[in-house]
Amino acid sequence: MPTPRERWSTAGPQSAGSWWVRSVPGWHGAFGLFVAIAGVVLLASHDPDRTLAALAVGAVALAYVLLAVPGARRRDWRARAYLAVAVVGLCGAYAADPQLSFLLFIAFPQTWFLTDTRREGVVWTVATAAAGLVGMSAGYGPSAATMDIAVSMLVSVGFTCVLGVWISFVVEQSAERAQLIAELEDTRAELAAAHHDAGVAAERSRMAADIHDTLAQGFTGIVLLAQSAAAVAREEPTRRALGLIEGAARSGLAEARTLVAAMSPVGLEDASTLGEALRRLAERVSRESGVRVEVVVSGRDPVTLPRAQQVVLLRAAQEALANVRKHAGAGRAQVVLSSEDGTASLEVRDDGVGLAAADLTGGTGFGLAGMRRRVEEAGGVLEVAGEPGVGTRVRIALPTTPAPVPAPVDLVGGDAG
Repeated sequence: MPTPRERWSTAGPQSAGSWWVRSVPGWHGAFGLFVAIAGVVLLASHDPDRTLAALAVGAVALAYVLLAVPGARRRDWRARAYLAVAVVGLCGAYAADPQLSFLLFIAFPQTWFLTDTRREGVVWTVATAAAGLVGMSAGYGPSAATMDIAVSMLVSVGFTCVLGVWISFVVEQSAERAQLIAELEDTRAELAAAHHDAGVAAERSRMAADIHDTLAQGFTGIVLLAQSAAAVAREEPTRRALGLIEGAARSGLAEARTLVAAMSPVGLEDASTLGEALRRLAERVSRESGVRVEVVVSGRDPVTLPRAQQVVLLRAAQEALANVRKHAGAGRAQVVLSSEDGTASLEVRDDGVGLAAADLTGGTGFGLAGMRRRVEEAGGVLEVAGEPGVGTRVRIALPTTPAPVPAPVDLVGGDAG
């Protein structure tokens, strides 16, 4: 884990240096103000070398526009190139007209504004002070109190470095707090999605139990009563009517069992891998419907797939197999799970009656619309292929990382029939 110093050293405009980026317009304005004041001072000056001083200040201002302005936002070599020009140019300006020494008030902060590490800030601060010492000593001539200027520069360096280091720590801590807040918000969103998933799963389980205990049991009772009544009925019309009642009850019982199978939770909690959960689902569908379902894990089982993605794949397989048992008239089905190149894919194939072209759009009650919506919300794609008489193939491809904007996974949406 990087230390605070390392985090600051690698900070760019998107991390610890973001405070500097937000303050760029203010720094540009401050520099322009100091240049304007320098222009007024030079216009009012009677120094014979004021032309040289104006050229030096103009060269620094031009370098600022060409190098510092783009370098301040991109944090690249141009910012340091400007600092080098500023050190030399301001040294010349001080030598030509020592009255321009007030430009140090903007030059010192720039050494921190345009660098990304504390070490760089200290080095450029010392270089700026040395330029000021040399320039002002030359500007004042033999009468210059060089020691006084040196002491003044030393105090300025100390104050600037202390202030720069303190500000860097404040900026770094602000960046860390912003990162912690972002992580907290992400965690809160994940917890909300997990609570939503748990609530939806519990509601599905409750509804499945209610359907099993009420509708399914009621239809079973009707079948038994119809069979008992038909066994003692003497008139053919009566037996035919009871047979129709029994057939309708069996159809309703089959529908109820399909709903129970579609809404019952599948063991992601108890399974060690997604492949194992799919095998349990296949065994249950085979046992309850008579359709032979085979599960193939091609390559490496995507055990590291985020839970939200696993739920999407598992529910898609559940709905696809529900469609197979209810609509396909298939004898065999195959579920293929694979993961490669950052993508996890699930494919469900059957040898049933297939789908008409109109059904491939997902708008005719086969649950494809809801399945497609959930897959796309997770950042994946859904493909459905097939034609009457040759079976159907449903393929889901998901990225192995969650979608950029987390959204609760809808486990209820989607029509199983």
